[in-house]
Amino acid sequence: MYQLLIVDDEVTIRTSLANYFPWEQEGFEVAGVCEDGRQAIAFIESNPIDVLLIDIMMPHVTGIEVAQYIYENKLNIKVILLSAHGEFSYAQASMRVGVRHYVLKPTKYEELKQTFMEMREELDRERTQKDKETWEETDVIERIRNYIDENCAKASLEEISELFHLNLFYISRLFKKKTNMNYMDYLTKVRMEKAKQMLNNSDCLINEICIQVGYSDPRSFSKAFKKYFGVSPRECRGELSKVKEDDFYG
Repeated sequence: MYQLLIVDDEVTIRTSLANYFPWEQEGFEVAGVCEDGRQAIAFIESNPIDVLLIDIMMPHVTGIEVAQYIYENKLNIKVILLSAHGEFSYAQASMRVGVRHYVLKPTKYEELKQTFMEMREELDRERTQKDKETWEETDVIERIRNYIDENCAKASLEEISELFHLNLFYISRLFKKKTNMNYMDYLTKVRMEKAKQMLNNSDCLINEICIQVGYSDPRSFSKAFKKYFGVSPRECRGELSKVKEDDFYG
């Protein structure tokens, strides 16, 4: 269900619209009813809505002013203006703030039904497109993470950008958005976890492990490892060996 806010300064009109139109059949739920533009803005600031059906001419704050507030704040809310005025000047003013839908008073059932049927189709298309984009973004990030996991020694933003044909800054923003972690933080995590695993499960020298997880300078590797785990690679290997001995001797 899409959330709908109805705003009209005439109590009979707003009550009739809220109670006597089969909103649920059209895919909408009346989230609230307001009597003026000030109430509408306050409601919008504290409640998520998808569509605003609002009278164009009201005291204090007009429907166009509410539409302008939505437009200037880049809120993802569709606006449908209710008006007894057919003058072109109102249409011009509303178009400048992103309004594309009008319903003239007195409101006719079939016109309202047609308007909201078209609105639902528009919202459905946008939701489908958004879901598709979200799925595609998630898929891209999963592929990038898999690549880093398998190639942490050489992985770099520049290489990933070239490999996936994506802008560097786009990758950085998308990675943060989808993982709640910066790219470099994730790369460091993968390198450190792999290094610890190698310290535990191989006889490789620490200098060799350093190179295999992408560090050319052992001192930089040791510093990064200690910052991540709180102990140096040598101390970590000693602790892990002690644990193995304790397990062996019971």
